[in-house]
Amino acid sequence: MAFGNYKIKADFGGERITDRNSATAFMLTLSAIYRNKPHWKLADQALRQASKSAAAESRASAAFKAAMKPKGWLEN
Repeated sequence: MAFGNYKIKADFGGERITDRNSATAFMLTLSAIYRNKPHWKLADQALRQASKSAAAESRASAAFKAAMKPKGWLEN
C-alpha cells in the first residue's frame, strides 16, 4: 500500500508525511478549529479506514492532500 509523500512547508511544521500514521499524528497537532472543518473531518475518516485495503489507503492519501491544499501548507 502506498501513501503519498508530502512535504509540509516549514512555516507549518516542515514535516514529511509518508504514511497514514504520520498523517494522523500531524492532524492531531492541529487545533480543533481546523480539525472540525469538513475537509479535515473527511480526511480523518478516510485515514481511519486506510488500513482496510490499498484502495482505502489511496483514498486517505487523496483526502489528506485535499485537506492540505486550500491552506497552501504543501511544498510544491
